[in-house]
Amino acid sequence: MDFTHTWLPFIYLYGLGGILFIAGIIITIKSGSFDLSRKAHKKWMWVLLFGFVWYLMMHALMTWAALDIISAYTVPIVLLGMVVVFIIVTLKLRKIKEV
Repeated sequence: MDFTHTWLPFIYLYGLGGILFIAGIIITIKSGSFDLSRKAHKKWMWVLLFGFVWYLMMHALMTWAALDIISAYTVPIVLLGMVVVFIIVTLKLRKIKEV
């Protein structure tokens, strides 16, 4: 498989999608619909950013597995590791805000 069939669509999807995602967040912040001074909105910002990175990593890992760069068994292990990191960071942020 060459670059134009594997990584070019990936770069397009997450490059353009990332730009639109960030633009949407900026628009909602500037309109006042998304207020980062509120605790619930900060939580949702974290969830949105993690979700974008989650799908980006899932897509990249599956592409690498399809190209036999990594084992297919690596994909769920790394994704579960990301969930553990998400939970740990969320709990740490919660403890910092309580102090």
